[in-house]
Formats: sequence, structure tokens, C-alpha cells
Amino acid sequence: MPKGREQVTLIDVIVPGPWWNPLTYEHEEAVPAGNRVQVPVGPAKRVGFSLGVSSVTSNKSGAYRIRTINKVLDTAAPLPRDLWILSRWIGVNFYCGQGEALRVMSPSQLMKGEEVPPAAPWECLWESRAFKDNYYYFPEDQERHARYLKILQEHPGPAILLFPERALAEFFYSFLETEGVENIFLWPSVGGKKLWEAWNRTRSGEHKIIIGGPGAIFAPLPDPQLILVDEESSPAYRMQAAPLLHIRSIAMQRARIANSSLFLCGRLPSSKVSLYKMPEEHGTSMGNRLIFVDMNRASRPSFPGITSSFPLSDALVRESMSCLKERKAALWILDRKGYAGEITCEECGGTLICHSCGVALRAEEEASRLVCPLCGYSTVFPRECPKCRGLLLSGKRPGLEIVYKVAQALCGEAFPVVEWHAEKNTSKKAFQKVCTVLAGGGIVVGSRAAISLCDAVNVGMVGWIDADAEARKILYRSRFDAYRMVLESAWRGTNPSERKVVIQSRRPGSGWQRGLKYGWKAFWRRELKEREEYGFPPFNMLAEITPPSGKKEALLQYLVDENLTIMDPGGEQNSLWAFIQRPQKLKKALEPWFNISKSREGFPSVSLWID
Repeated sequence: MPKGREQVTLIDVIVPGPWWNPLTYEHEEAVPAGNRVQVPVGPAKRVGFSLGVSSVTSNKSGAYRIRTINKVLDTAAPLPRDLWILSRWIGVNFYCGQGEALRVMSPSQLMKGEEVPPAAPWECLWESRAFKDNYYYFPEDQERHARYLKILQEHPGPAILLFPERALAEFFYSFLETEGVENIFLWPSVGGKKLWEAWNRTRSGEHKIIIGGPGAIFAPLPDPQLILVDEESSPAYRMQAAPLLHIRSIAMQRARIANSSLFLCGRLPSSKVSLYKMPEEHGTSMGNRLIFVDMNRASRPSFPGITSSFPLSDALVRESMSCLKERKAALWILDRKGYAGEITCEECGGTLICHSCGVALRAEEEASRLVCPLCGYSTVFPRECPKCRGLLLSGKRPGLEIVYKVAQALCGEAFPVVEWHAEKNTSKKAFQKVCTVLAGGGIVVGSRAAISLCDAVNVGMVGWIDADAEARKILYRSRFDAYRMVLESAWRGTNPSERKVVIQSRRPGSGWQRGLKYGWKAFWRRELKEREEYGFPPFNMLAEITPPSGKKEALLQYLVDENLTIMDPGGEQNSLWAFIQRPQKLKKALEPWFNISKSREGFPSVSLWID
């Protein structure tokens, strides 16, 4: 601080980082909240956002050092007012801090300090309208899209429409183009120059209707009057990279902030919507298109090195051959890649696992290699058991490589067989090539990702090789995920009313599968009752807290002392689980662990499950 100065203006600045607290700097005058500034953080210069004047105070003794803002970058806040307010809400409710929220919301150029062109004045109509929520659920894509068009016609103001996948957003964008809707813009799915240009044009009011994937919710549309979320129950709205935000919840909050009309739509509602609203159900029954098969009565082909096999029912073969005869495609879905899901030693009974992740290694390339499904570690198939040196290694839970061989045998050379899952080349170009290959019929062997082919391929049958496997994963919402995927496979894309769905199961038509016969209201009544008994979402939120290395026991004891309900899965898992009814209580407890002073120790990470 320069000599002779008795008072300083202190500015609180949010600098994106894993810490939650703002940093305080000196400046000769006030900097309005929301404006970007360049500030020193350690030896580096960083871009942050002003929170406004913290205080005007004296520091005569020089007991502490206050660093100075290097440069004020904006004359006006670059983010629209609703996004600025939304960033604060995200930081609190998703346990990431406002700085990380701003980083996720903003193009990289904004965070690097690039100049933002001035935007034309925009009339904000928030105070003249009221927030209104609406719910529409219809199984067929075409019917929902027609209703979305009508909604846009009834709400002519600026709008944001979100879809869980880029391909679905593109499909709806093309639909609006054919309907002659003007001033629509397809939000970029990637960053870089293209996103920066789109961001600036939208901020200036050049675009009126934004259509895109989950990330489009952060489009700087100055005064959104309509926000629509398609397939709001899809897990695609839960971000996979830190901070782990839930885009549907963020869309709902942005609509509340701006007093917009909110539309939550899809084939079926999420648990939260079902609990609090239970909207009207429209025609989800599949009638005779749904075929249940008892896996215990199906034949099981044998394969070298595999002690178990997958069920091949007469219904699956019959409906597949019917598709091929009609020049349609048949999907065989099994969410288990490779040759075998796990390798065990017949002498000691041990399973070959990844030493980094602790999960079973799967066999690939006809059991010539072992691969970790989590971290991607790969090694050659061993000649002996690493534990007991036994030579009898065998595969269990056959994967897609084996299913692919069976499909090839069924088709011969008359029809193509395609393998399709996330680890294959699923680019747009590869997608178009596969669609061309399947134009005259064929069989697709793949994971749940293969359902997307229904958008462009005439799929006559979807066969779930092991429907039970989808529902027995170790997660409270596994039954819903299984139900949602099967329902999507029955209704997504073109000509769904002519598509058969074969469900191979050990308990065909019972449990969660009853909802496939009687509708999603029947499914949710049963599912919500069980979740309530255990306190799972939506009745409580679950937070998965991953402590810094070596700090698990300290954090566990600290949270218990704060009177929080904490579960420790034990073993090698470096995570804790907390049941939450009031998010603010957990935030207040965790705040000391997210102070910038903890930078050398590291910060926890928090992942929130809300429905």
C-alpha cells in the first residue's frame, strides 16, 4: 500500500478455482458487481469477477498486505443479469462455489479477458410477468415436436429449448426450418471460436430462439421468456465433468429468476416431477409390440473359454428374421462390451481385477487382452492366475464380441452386422455410414448407445439380451434407468408404432417391468414407495463427497461432529455419502474445507444426486 494513504477501497473478487471464498483487492474506485477484472493470484495474473465494494477501511499499521487490481476489463457486466444471479445459486446448491459456476457458464475467451463487444440496450420484462411451470409427456418424438412448435407460436418471446443429445437438437432444428420458423439458432456443441462468436451474437440480441444440448442453458439470451427441457428425466442432463451440475435443475432456476414460462417434457417424468406433480400420462402402453421372454427357457450357445453364455430365445431370433425379411434393422442390446465381462480362476476362485480401480477386468479381442472398463488399463491375457499361478482361467458374463458372432451366424452374408457402442467410432460421419449400411436391413449389436440409430434407421425390433443386468447395477436409480432405456427404445425415432421390443428376463413382466405394460404411473407408484422407505432421492438428496488424498478420516469425523448423516462405504473407496434435506447445512459445514488457504492440502469434490 502506498505511503500516506489512510483509506483503501476494497473490492471482493470471484476468481474461478476450487475454493469458494472471494479474494479481496484494493482499487482506487468502486468496480460494479459482474464486471471482469485482472488480478494477481500468487505469481500469476488471473481474470475474475467483481462482487462490488467490500468496504472502505484504513490500514495504518500495515498489519496485512492488500494486493491491487491490475486492470478493470469491462465498463458493463458481460453476463446478462439472470445468468449472474444464476451463478451464485449454482455455487451454493451444487457445492462448487460461484467461481467454478462462472467458469462452466462462460466461453474460455471470456475467462481469458478478451474484449466483449458492447451489447445494445435490452428491455427486461421480468417484473411484468410471472413464473409458470408446465408439464407435457408424450412417447412419440414427432408428437412432442409438433407440440413444441405450438408452444413457440404461443410464446413469441426469446426462448431456449434443451435436448439431452446434440443429434436430437439438430433433428428438432431441422423440423423448425421446414416449418418456416425464423430467427432460430443451433447452439454449438463445442467451444473455441465458434462458441465465442455464437455467445457474442446471442448476447447482442441477434438470435431469438436457441436450440441445443444441455450446455445451451448458459446461452446469454438477455431476456428468456420461455425455457423448455425435452426428456427432462434423461441422465444426460447430469454433467460428467467437475463440477457435476444438473442442467435440468439449473434450467428450472433460470426460469424462476427470469419469471419465464418453463416446460418440462419427455416420454416420462423424473422422480421429482412424479412426486410433486404426477402429470397426465399419454399413451405409453405398447400392447402386443412388447414381448417378454423367460431367459431360463432360452437356448444358450457355448463358446471357447466361456463357462456361461447369453440367452438366445426363439422370439429374439424370430423377430430378427422378420426384420431382415422386411429389410429393416434389428437392434440387439447388451450393455457389456468385450468378449467376457470378467475372468476368474477355476482353481482359487479369484477374479482378475484392475489394481488401480479394484474392478473386474474384461476380456477383449477374443480373450487376447484384458481391459479395465473404468480407467482403460490394458494388458495381454495372462497365461496363469496372478494369485495362485493356476492355469484354468475362464470367462464369465459374455459380452458384445460373442453376441456379434451369433448375429453374424444368423445373417450369413445376406445382411450386414454392425457393432455400435460408445468405445467405437460414433462420430457423425460414422453414424451416417452405418445408416447407409443398414438401409436394406441388418442387425446392430451394441450398448444402449445403439438406440440413437432409431433416429435415422428403420428399426423393426429391439431385443434386450439381458434386461435384468440393466436394473441390478449398484445405484438406487438403476431400475429407473433400465425402464427409461427400454421405453426409449420402443418409441424413439421413425415408425415406432411398428417396432417390436423383446425383453429377455429371468422374471419377465414383473418388478420394474410391470411399468412397461401398465405405464409410467404404475412404475413410479411402486418405485417412489420404496425410495421413501430408504430416504433416497427425491425424498432426500445424496451428496458423494471425495476428500483430498489422506484426509478421509479427518473429514468423516468433522462431518459427524457437525451432526450430518454420513455413510462410509469403506474398503478402498475414497468417498463419503451424505443424506441431505437442507443443502445450506452441508454447505456451511464444508466451507472451511474450501477456503483458498487449503490449496496446498487440496480440496474435496462434491457430486449431488437429486432424483
